[in-house]
Amino acid sequence: MLDVGRVIIYEKRINMPRITVKTNVYLNKEQKYRIYEDLKRAIERIPCEKGSFVMADFVDEAFMLFGDDSRTAEATCASIEVALVDEAFASSERSTLAQILSDMTDSVLAHTKIPEDRIFAFYRNSPLWSYHRQDIVGTLLKI
Repeated sequence: MLDVGRVIIYEKRINMPRITVKTNVYLNKEQKYRIYEDLKRAIERIPCEKGSFVMADFVDEAFMLFGDDSRTAEATCASIEVALVDEAFASSERSTLAQILSDMTDSVLAHTKIPEDRIFAFYRNSPLWSYHRQDIVGTLLKI
């Protein structure tokens, strides 16, 4: 039985996180598979999430601009958007959720060579955003 991002099997709910990696560089299949495996490992830090239920989509060679140097050849960038159900947020510490975004940033950095200051990661419908592997809203607001 499917219920808005959740799969119910034998009365036990398993959430289905969805992660979108978007970048303005080309990603080959091997890069996508390696990043996907890292995303699955990262998401399993959340108690109610299971890596085998992660859905990831990759949008490469997208027209993306970021920052003042967007017109230069070195202006590579990436965004990582993570969609989770509210239960996942409720069952996790903010520091754990921030570390997951940091781990995902590390993976994109490792497999694409896009500099970390050109990678932005965030949870959809959440004020938890990561830049330079830091919870930028939490840092600014001291939460």
